[in-house]
Amino acid sequence: MEKVFATPKEGVLVRHENGKALAPTGEPVDRSAYWLRRERDGDVELGEIPAIEPEPMPEPTPSRKTTKP
Repeated sequence: MEKVFATPKEGVLVRHENGKALAPTGEPVDRSAYWLRRERDGDVELGEIPAIEPEPMPEPTPSRKTTKP
């Protein structure tokens, strides 16, 4: 099923179908009749899931060469 990002409107407590509260900052949900109704009722905004930019990899540290005496 397609995923969308649901964000509750300011000051509105929106619950998932299972009763858990939707995070105030929004979260990915399945695009279903339930969430389309919440959008139609004006309780949430549905949109694309924001892309998460990967954190840059740290620069590799040069390895020390050891010499045997």
